[in-house]
Amino acid sequence: MLTGNLAVFAAVTMMNVALPAAQQALGLTDASRAAVVTLYSLCFGAFMLLGGRLADVVGLRRCLTAGLVGFAAASLLGGVSPSAEMLLAARALQGMTGALVAATALAMISVMFTHGRERARAFALFGMVMGMGTAASFTLAGALVDGFSWRWVMLITTPVALLVALGLVRTAPPTPTAGRAQLGLPSALLVTVALGLLVFGFDRASTLGWAHPATWTSLAGAVVLLGLFGLVLRRSAHPLIPPRLLADRLRLAAFTSVFVVGIGIFAGMYILTTFLQGVLGYSALLTGLAFLPYGLSAMATSQLLTVVSGRVSAVAMLVVGLFISAAAIASFILLGTDSTYVTGILPAMLLLGAGGTIVMVTGSDAATRGAGTDSGIASALVNSGQQIGAALGTALLTAIMAATTRRHLAGAGELDATLTGYAHASAVGAAIIALSAIGVLVLARRPAGHRHRAVA
Repeated sequence: MLTGNLAVFAAVTMMNVALPAAQQALGLTDASRAAVVTLYSLCFGAFMLLGGRLADVVGLRRCLTAGLVGFAAASLLGGVSPSAEMLLAARALQGMTGALVAATALAMISVMFTHGRERARAFALFGMVMGMGTAASFTLAGALVDGFSWRWVMLITTPVALLVALGLVRTAPPTPTAGRAQLGLPSALLVTVALGLLVFGFDRASTLGWAHPATWTSLAGAVVLLGLFGLVLRRSAHPLIPPRLLADRLRLAAFTSVFVVGIGIFAGMYILTTFLQGVLGYSALLTGLAFLPYGLSAMATSQLLTVVSGRVSAVAMLVVGLFISAAAIASFILLGTDSTYVTGILPAMLLLGAGGTIVMVTGSDAATRGAGTDSGIASALVNSGQQIGAALGTALLTAIMAATTRRHLAGAGELDATLTGYAHASAVGAAIIALSAIGVLVLARRPAGHRHRAVA
C-alpha cells in the first residue's frame, strides 16, 4: 500500500525534474510545460473524490488494484509519447487512475489500524515513507534523466505498479462496503469541471494577465459551479461527500490544513526546482540530491510525532505545521544571486519537510479516524485536498511570478526580474498559509471536554 501510494505521488516530483529535458525533446511551449504538472495534479485531485466514493461502494482492494493497473498503462503511454499532446493525455490518465490508488491506500491503512499504538506507528511509517520517498524520487529522476532519458521517469513506474498490484491481490484484506449507496455522479461532474475552470483561469492569468476575458470568465464560471456543487450535495440522497464527514470541526480543520499545506509543499518544490536548475545551474541529478534533506527532515519529524502522540492536541499540531510551512515559503524571499545551497536552500528544505509532515500525518489521522464505511471518501478528501491545493498553488504562484517578472524586465536584467518574481510569489504563498493557520485554530475551537488528541 505504501509503495503504490508513493508511486502516484512521486509522479509529480519526478516529472518536475524531467520537465526541461522533455520540453526540449518534444518542443513543449512554456504553457504546455506548466500543464504537464498542473494537469496531473488537477485530475488527481478532482477524480479522487469520485474514486473514494467508488472505493466505499465496491471495496477498497478492488479499486486499489484497478487503479494501479491503469496507472501502469498510463505511465507506459507517457513514456513512449512522440508528441506533446500524447504526453499531456498520458498525464491526465495518470492523474485519474492514480486518484483511485491514493484514495484507497490511506483509507485501507485507517481501516486496518483503528486505534492505539499500532495506528500511531502505521501513520508514522506512512509519513516517513512519503517524506523520504518523495525526496529520493528527485534523486532517482535526476539519475534517470542524466543517465538514460526523461522517458524512463515514466516508464519505470509501469513494472513497479504492476508488481504492487499483484502483491495486493495476494495480501490486502477485504473491507466493508457502503452497500447500495450511489456514487453521486452529478456532484462529481460539477466539482471536476469547476476545479478545471479554476486552474485554467490561473493558468491564463500567468500568460494573458488577470484582466483578460479568458481569465476572469473561467474563474467566474468556477465560482458558479462550486456553488451549484454545494446545492447538489445538500439535496442529494446519496451525496458524493456525506455531510456527516464535515459536521466534525476537527475533521474539517484537518481537511483544510491538508489543502493549504498542499499549496506550500508543491509550490515550494516547484520554486526550488526552477531556482536550482535555472539560477544555480544544477543538473537534474544534482537537483535530486539537493532534495534529500527534505526527506531526512520528514523522517525525523515522523519519529518525533510518535513521541508526542496523545500529549499534544491535533489542532495544535496542525497549526504548528502550517506556521512552519509558511516560514519555509517565506524564506524564498531571501533567495538571490549570491545565495548558496547551505545558506539559501537547505533551511527551506528542512522546514518544508518538517511542516508538511506534521500536517499530513496529523491531518490524515484526524480526517479518517472513525469514518467507518465513509473511509474511502474521507481518505479521498485528504489526498484530493492536497493535490488540488498543489494545482491551484502552483498555478497561482506561477502567475504571480510571471506577472512580476514581466513588470520588472524593463528596469532590471532578466535574472534580477526573475528573482523579484520568486520573492513576490513567495510572500503571497507564505501569507496564505499563515492566515490559514489562524483560521484553522478558530475553526477547530471546541469545549474543553471534547478535545481530540493527535495520533501521529
